[in-house]
Amino acid sequence: MSIKRNICIASLMYCIPYLLEAQETSYLWDFGDGTTSTNENPVHEYDKPGIYTVSLVASVNEKLSYSKQYEINAVSPAIKSINLVLPDIIETGKTIPASVLITSDYELSLNYLWEFPDGLSLDGQEVNITLDKAGKHIVNVKAYYESVLVAQDNFELNATAPANEPTDQSNRKHSSAAESSSGGTLSYMPLLLIFASLRKRKV
Repeated sequence: MSIKRNICIASLMYCIPYLLEAQETSYLWDFGDGTTSTNENPVHEYDKPGIYTVSLVASVNEKLSYSKQYEINAVSPAIKSINLVLPDIIETGKTIPASVLITSDYELSLNYLWEFPDGLSLDGQEVNITLDKAGKHIVNVKAYYESVLVAQDNFELNATAPANEPTDQSNRKHSSAAESSSGGTLSYMPLLLIFASLRKRKV
C-alpha cells in the first residue's frame, strides 16, 4: 500500500513531502546541535543562534527509504534590529566614521558588507565614508554569519555642502530607509528555512 505523508516541524515552519510503500516506518532526525529524535513529526528548538544542518533518515522494515538534509538559519530570528551610527551632519568631501549597530539578546559574530550606488563597497562593522556629492545617498548594509546572509537593510545618508562655520558632529543612531518611512523594519534574505526558535525543547 502506498502512503503519502508530510513531515512537519512546527518550530521550523516547513513540511517535507515523502512517499513510503509500507506501514511500519522508523525515523531518525539529527538536528545538527547534538540532539536527535525518532519521532515522526518532532518539534525542536535551538538554544543558541547558528546555521544548522538537519538530516532525516526514514526506514521501512529496517531498509533505507528516504534520506535528506536541510540547512536551518537560526541566526536571523535572533536579530531584533539593524541600525547605523553616524555623525549628525555629513559634509561632502569630509571622511566620517560609521558603524553598524545590531540589537540582539545573543552575542553574534557577524561580518558586514556596505554597498553604495556608485559601486563602492566596504567591509567591516566600522568603516570610514566620504561622500563627494550633496544630497541623498542609499547604502545597503548586509550582515553575514559565516558565509550565510542573515540580515540586510537600506539606509539613507544625507550629505550637505560644507558650512561656513564649524558644526558639532556628535554621533547618533541612524535608522534604515525603510524604518524612517514605516516605523521600523528588518529585511532578511529570503531563505527556505528562515524561522527557527532559539530555546531547546525535549523531543
